[in-house]
Amino acid sequence: MEKFRNLSGDWKEKWKVAENPNTPKEVLERLAEDKDGLVRAGVAKNPNTPKEVLEKLAEDRYWIVKREVAKNPNTPKEILEKLAEDENWDVRAGVAKNPNTPKEVLEKLAEDEDRIVRWKVVENSNTPKVVLEKLAEDKDVVVRNAATEKIERFLRP
Repeated sequence: MEKFRNLSGDWKEKWKVAENPNTPKEVLERLAEDKDGLVRAGVAKNPNTPKEVLEKLAEDRYWIVKREVAKNPNTPKEILEKLAEDENWDVRAGVAKNPNTPKEVLEKLAEDEDRIVRWKVVENSNTPKVVLEKLAEDKDVVVRNAATEKIERFLRP
C-alpha cells in the first residue's frame, strides 16, 4: 500500500496504477475521481474495479471512460443496458463486445445504425443463432460475411 500513497504524479504514472490488477480497491476509488479522463478510463478498464465505481464511471462525461466501463466484464447488466443506448457508437460497441451483455441487449444492438456495433455483436460468443441469421442478411458486407462464417462454424460437427 505504501507505493500507492503518493498519487500526485503525472497522468501516465496514475494511469499505470489505475490499470494494474493488483491496485487496491481504495486506490482505484481515489483514481476514479481523478481530473484526467485517461486515468479514469484506466480504472474503468481494471478487472478488479468495484461495481459501485463502475456504476459511477458509466456516467462520466468522456466517452472513452464509458467505453472501458462497457467492455469491463464486471460491469452490472443494468449498466450495460443503459450504455447500449449511449450516443457514442464506440461505447455501444464496447457493450456489444462484453461477454456478459444480456442476449436481449445483443438483439437490440444487432439493429444498431453503426456497422461496427453490429459487427461486434457477431463477434460476441453469447449472440444467439437467430440474431446471427438476421445479421447474415445485413446491408453491410463485412457484417454479413462475419455472421455467415460464424453460423457455418456453429453448424460444423
